[in-house]
Order: sequence, then structure tokens, then C-alpha cells
Amino acid sequence: MSLGLVSNAIENTKQPVQSAASAASLASANGQIRQDKQQLDDWTSCVSAKTTKGQAEIQRLSAALGGAEDRAQRLVALQPPVSAAAPTRSIDVWA
Repeated sequence: MSLGLVSNAIENTKQPVQSAASAASLASANGQIRQDKQQLDDWTSCVSAKTTKGQAEIQRLSAALGGAEDRAQRLVALQPPVSAAAPTRSIDVWA
């Protein structure tokens, strides 16, 4: 076996690990987005939302939410496309 074949084999084994890691990162980003949206909803309906400190906190959280959404979009773009020939392991719930 030549070194080229070994390096190709190593590269081929890295892809599932990388996509699993990016899937975990995407799940983490989506969880953060959900939490931030819930917190933002709570803060904007609170009486302290009208105060200077409350408005600053809402702006800070809005910026964090935007950053998490951007990160999630980048992670989705990095996901490998699902091939039509790949098994989907889905269950038909309408049957």
C-alpha cells in the first residue's frame, strides 16, 4: 500500500467525524438560539425593558442572538449534501 492510498483512507475516515462534530455544533447553536429567543421575549415584555439598563441588556442579547443565528447558518452551509442514494432511515407515520 502506498502512502497516497493511506492518506486517502485517512481523509475518507475524517469526514464522518467532522460532519458529526458540525452536527453537534449546529444542535448547540440551535439550542442557544432557542434560549436567547425565550429570554428576549421575557425581557421585552418586562417592566424593566423601558429602563436604560434593560434596553442595554436587550440590545446585548439581540446581538448575541444574531451571532448565534449567523453561526448556525454557516454550520448548515458546511453540512455535506445528503445524496439521494443514501438510506434515510425514516419511518412512514402515515401508513
